[in-house]
Amino acid sequence: MSEPICVTIVFMGDSITEGQYVEGSSRWTHQVSAALNLKYLKSSVNLLFVSRGISGETTRQGLERFPADVQNLQPDVMTLQYGLNDCNCWVTDRGLPRVSESAYRANLIEMIDRARAFGAGEVVLSTNHQTLRHKVLLSGESLETRRKRYNEVVRKVAAETGVTLCDIDGAFADYSFRDMEAYLVPYPDHLHLSPAGHRIYADTIQPFIERAIERVIASRENETS
Repeated sequence: MSEPICVTIVFMGDSITEGQYVEGSSRWTHQVSAALNLKYLKSSVNLLFVSRGISGETTRQGLERFPADVQNLQPDVMTLQYGLNDCNCWVTDRGLPRVSESAYRANLIEMIDRARAFGAGEVVLSTNHQTLRHKVLLSGESLETRRKRYNEVVRKVAAETGVTLCDIDGAFADYSFRDMEAYLVPYPDHLHLSPAGHRIYADTIQPFIERAIERVIASRENETS
């Protein structure tokens, strides 16, 4: 009988990771967890999934809780998703983004560096899906325009740090306005994923997480052989 192996996976992010407005069983994090636990049900591999998504949060706020919510868990795999709050411009900020692009980049890199320092050999960094937020903000741009630019920051960070990029943006890119109305929470939200949207998200990110887990398992088996 093979020696038991435990792999810890932490989902870190904002409301898209938390699954705001959607029942627990419909959230992408639950769907991925359930599918992968089933895959390893009859094996000696034990998977521990921990969701650490918080609605409304920016990367700046995520960094503040990172020691308690990620470092203390010493995950083997971490998924990282932020940006829709970072790129938003509130009226009270007079058109300034909640987090500038340069700070957003630095915050993502610091979270990746910290995760690695505490054992995460595998990091999956995600872009953000399209929304229907086309209203021009005080910055002179819509949230959608800003989202696309912040997604480019994500792509560059993934390339610079060598983490795995999961292009969620690409998975939703070809859908029409009408399609997206089915994949997002209805107006006036038009940003958070509906159950159908979570299904697409789960189908897109699961292979990346699955391969990351397989690499962790292979590394553990090599250590004991």
